[in-house]
Amino acid sequence: MTEDALVLGPEELSKIVVQKATCPFVGTAVATGHLPVHNEATNPLARIEDVRRLGNTGGGDLGEVLAFFAAGNHAWMRGPEGRLDQKAPGGFFSLELPGSQGSHAGHSGILEGDPRELDSGRLSLADFERLRGLAVDGFIRRSDVGKFIAGNLHNDPKSKVFGTSVAKLLAADLGQFVTSAGSELLTRLRGSAGESLHRELEEKLTALTGEDNLVGSSGEFGLLFAFLANSPRTKRWAGEPALSLEDIEWMFVRKRFPEGCESWRKTRADWLANTAALMLSAAKAYLALRD
Repeated sequence: MTEDALVLGPEELSKIVVQKATCPFVGTAVATGHLPVHNEATNPLARIEDVRRLGNTGGGDLGEVLAFFAAGNHAWMRGPEGRLDQKAPGGFFSLELPGSQGSHAGHSGILEGDPRELDSGRLSLADFERLRGLAVDGFIRRSDVGKFIAGNLHNDPKSKVFGTSVAKLLAADLGQFVTSAGSELLTRLRGSAGESLHRELEEKLTALTGEDNLVGSSGEFGLLFAFLANSPRTKRWAGEPALSLEDIEWMFVRKRFPEGCESWRKTRADWLANTAALMLSAAKAYLALRD
């Protein structure tokens, strides 16, 4: 593999963005040229350092979370048989997101089809309309995104929600998490700026994203909320953040970053707080659907 980035034609670029890089951040970064593509169009890679740099624009440190997931969930590229069974070169991650370790049941369906199948990415406007339908006056509250996550999990019988390992690490089953542990977690996050507490919770959550689909989905939408936390179009609504539908649509559908995004801070702390809050609202809604 050469160190130079690929020069891609429109069709090659579109295939990578639509069928492979099925993350609103990564797909948009590839589409706009902010994340150069390496190796081959049919087996694309990107530099971990490049995705870290993008996440840290504006003086924040969200790029550290993005780099962690890139290295942990997307470390395998296509081998000679076309399967994701070959380790990516050091410093690189695979842009083959469907079929990877980070792809899971109970996803939104907006950018991905079968999570087990390579190249299963596509834009489903019908599924995006389910998300758009949550908006009120052009804004979507975080708690409503939690309900959206719960509906996706409930409708997919293959979903894994709060298994034994999750209960052990969080010291709570799903009901206990909703009634006590989840609220306590949010209180601790609001009341502490301590790096040690943030690091401890961050390590637990990142370890669980691949084992529990509720945690995984919350972590993914947590990245979106963290990325847009300081957007001038994000507002507070009844004590919680509400994202501009316009910002969401730019990334999911148009594959463009919202104007001015390079100038606002994006932080790991915002990812942690939003992921925890999404877990709580999704867990509440999931229990209600299950009963």
